[in-house]
Amino acid sequence: IKLENAIANETDAAKRTKLETELAAANTRYNALVQEEQVKLAMSQTLERYIEKGKTWIDSLQNQAATQMVLINKLQTDTKQRVVLYDALTKSLKTAQQQDVAHRINEIGVKTDQEAQSAMAGIGAATNQRMAEMMEKHEDHMVFAREVLEAKAKADERFARRFAKIVEKHDANAYGS
Repeated sequence: IKLENAIANETDAAKRTKLETELAAANTRYNALVQEEQVKLAMSQTLERYIEKGKTWIDSLQNQAATQMVLINKLQTDTKQRVVLYDALTKSLKTAQQQDVAHRINEIGVKTDQEAQSAMAGIGAATNQRMAEMMEKHEDHMVFAREVLEAKAKADERFARRFAKIVEKHDANAYGS
């Protein structure tokens, strides 16, 4: 403000030019500091957002890991117990009737294996479906980004026009007209 007042009051062209140069340098420093502050604030906000997202992801992954451990332990226990039961059963299969039971047990085992295989395929298909949906949404994200950039470009153009008028007034010292 002091420089602007000094420029307005200065009648000597050389001194006025020197003061305007100082004002331009001060404005440049100020704008650089404001821009640096904005960049650092934006980076801080972005990192803060990703830290919060990361907490959610870590929590989810820990829950998934715990669930998987429970399932793995259950399957291990079931498998060990089945081995014991099947071992006892195989020792008692001696007659034709017992062999018929063995065939039925085998069929049940095959059906169980088929169900497990179908379940695994379903999990894989669901994963692929979600991945495809995520990738398809990329287009929407890109359209949004493009719209934001277009709006920004229009705002920059409006600013440039206004700034040009300000510079024109300044260069002509045509304040108040």
